[in-house]
Amino acid sequence: MKKILVRLSILLLVSMTLNANAQKSLDFPDVGDDIIANYPKVEWIKGEPIAAFEKNKIYIIELWATWCKPCIAAMPHLNSLYGKFKDKIVFVGQNVMEDKKDLVYAFVKERGDGLSYPIAYAGGTGSDFDLKWLKPGFINSIPQTFIIQNNKLAWVTHPANLNEKVLQLLVDNKFTIDRAKALVENK
Repeated sequence: MKKILVRLSILLLVSMTLNANAQKSLDFPDVGDDIIANYPKVEWIKGEPIAAFEKNKIYIIELWATWCKPCIAAMPHLNSLYGKFKDKIVFVGQNVMEDKKDLVYAFVKERGDGLSYPIAYAGGTGSDFDLKWLKPGFINSIPQTFIIQNNKLAWVTHPANLNEKVLQLLVDNKFTIDRAKALVENK
């Protein structure tokens, strides 16, 4: 009987935890929903800081960390896209999941022009970015790319799914996930 009560208690605890996590996800928009107006509090390492998302702008928010090899591998590609679309799209390399700010600053400095787009440092667990984006959005792996257009979350994807044709769809205001996926599949 005691074992049954212990198992039921554990099951109840797990159920409550899952329910709490499900409720947290309601705070983060789904694709197509309005995005929060203010950018979370971060430290801007380079580039023009973003305080709030503007209605008629396109944003590419790339989540990365210094320890993430796929993130580092995607940086030259993102840098190239930034060079071609910087006048039409706002790019942000958003460092996440790291407590060692000095390491991040050194990493960015070492990369020089290889990271020419704006870079922000969020901090680790408990940071504003963590509490407003990562936890409610159930983001637990990186790299991860958020595309925001007209203050709506347009797509959450891997940076490998970004290419010039996909970004041109955004610029031409013809973006849909299905169109983007078709362009990615027909590389």
